[in-house]
Amino acid sequence: MYLNPITGLLMRVAVGAVLFSLGLTASAASCPDTVEGEKRVLWGDLHVHTAHSLDAWAFGALATPREAYAFAKGQPLLIANGEQKVIDRPLDFAAVTDHAETFDQMYLCTDPVYAEDSYCIGIRDSHRKRDSRSIFFDALLPVVGSEEPQLPGVCENDDFDCDAARFSQWRRHQFAANLADEPCEFTALIGYEWTASPGGRHWHRNVIFRSEHVPDEAYDFIRFPRPQDLWKKLDQNCVDENGCHVLTIPHNINWADGGRTFAVENESEDEWQARARYERLAEIHQEKGNSECLPEHQEDLDEDCNFELVQNNAARNHLSGPDTSTPEEAWSRARSTYYRSLLARGLTVYQSGKSGINPLALGAIGSTDTHFGTPGRVAEEDYTRGISTMFLRDEDMLQNTTFNAGGLVAVWAEENTRANVFDALYRREAYATSGPRITLRFGVADAAYCDAPGGKLTTVMGGELDTTGKPWFIVEALKDQARLGTVEIIKGELRNGEVRESVTEIANFDEGANNVCLTWQDEHYDADAPAYWYVRVSEVPTPRWSKHLCERAGLCEQYPEADTMISERAWSSPIWRLPRPKTPKTL
Repeated sequence: MYLNPITGLLMRVAVGAVLFSLGLTASAASCPDTVEGEKRVLWGDLHVHTAHSLDAWAFGALATPREAYAFAKGQPLLIANGEQKVIDRPLDFAAVTDHAETFDQMYLCTDPVYAEDSYCIGIRDSHRKRDSRSIFFDALLPVVGSEEPQLPGVCENDDFDCDAARFSQWRRHQFAANLADEPCEFTALIGYEWTASPGGRHWHRNVIFRSEHVPDEAYDFIRFPRPQDLWKKLDQNCVDENGCHVLTIPHNINWADGGRTFAVENESEDEWQARARYERLAEIHQEKGNSECLPEHQEDLDEDCNFELVQNNAARNHLSGPDTSTPEEAWSRARSTYYRSLLARGLTVYQSGKSGINPLALGAIGSTDTHFGTPGRVAEEDYTRGISTMFLRDEDMLQNTTFNAGGLVAVWAEENTRANVFDALYRREAYATSGPRITLRFGVADAAYCDAPGGKLTTVMGGELDTTGKPWFIVEALKDQARLGTVEIIKGELRNGEVRESVTEIANFDEGANNVCLTWQDEHYDADAPAYWYVRVSEVPTPRWSKHLCERAGLCEQYPEADTMISERAWSSPIWRLPRPKTPKTL
């Protein structure tokens, strides 16, 4: 291992252009500051709700998609409790991802129609009374919370054309993104959320498009209740020749709770291929919890996986009631859909197949899941109002501090345009943070990389090793506002039919470090074993939002559990080694 300060981190890149099987090609340089072959970090948020989502509106959101994009660019936003919010640093890109399942009822019952229908009047009365729980439980969950989803009540009235309302709302979202998009300055990606919550389990996907060429309809869970149904419609209506390309990104997988949303073991290889094409990323950190990992046994919970865990889910409790399984069964089921478990399952099914497809080769991103139209508002000292907490007093906030300020997604791209941002996401040259803007690069190069400024990576995060020799892994990191504390490499490897996980600390800085360049070899490397590696960088401890709040309110002695520090984190997308599966011998 070698440790040296970074020299020109932001300018050192692996050129290695990737041409996609879906027909994506590298875009010609169009920005004045673009240097061909040199990439830089761009920061974004791909999980943003506004007042066009029923739950966000119920909890007090006022912002429209247009105002949310303006907030991402640095404009202030007045929220419903009278506070004015502004992001600490503007984002480079964002996508508004309102729930497609409520496009019709929001268009008809609130802005712009305000229909005089009994269903609409009922939810508006509840909204006026700030009875957000009744709207959430009685109006949203019946639409998204069943294996057989139902239409909202307003759509049972023959006087209203819900199809036209859905199409109109989708066009409004496209218009807002197209208006906000400023090539080279700010990228506004068109998107929405496919919200599947059977029994309160979160099988959600954010659907993100590469350009203004999108289907006429936002395919929602009500009409397309399986991920495979969603992908089939995208296959039919988002096609290369029309300039349409799309990703579906699962999120809040800490609440997926097992089930069919990731049941790759029971799928055909054709279905694996669809997953591999559309689901190339997973959101592993957001306001409603971290989804990186759970240990095999609940009693083994330690610092590795004990980070911003949120396991209580009000929607699941409401719809499914008490869990009758044993604690061990419930833990194992929940663990099966955490990020690290999905990576391991991907290795297993890859090895069992004949086509060379890993359907769970998922890069890592973070986002906020803001329900107030405030993308990128992740500063701990400013997080006092999250989903369902708009009108709570400080004392109420401090009684339940499980949620966090949310995360961000970073991409390595040559320029800030829709094509470049999307293409970086597609090739998984992206990573997640729990909020800070840590610059992180992970790749493979020769052993002299850190001592030779201007060196090139031969494999970058999100890529696949193409060598049988033992690789030198490279980690470069540059601090944000707090210093760097530890650097770890997480590995999963399939040997003798069993996935073995390991966490290796390759650097620990007692006083913190401003920047690092590390060169590391895996002494247990086996070129014949399917494996993945990713990097986790942690900052030195800093005050969590709850500590900021209890100190301002003078309530830390009354709420000692809120008086805590946190080591913020960044997670790279993995690098994979996927040797060709061995075809079973036939007699």
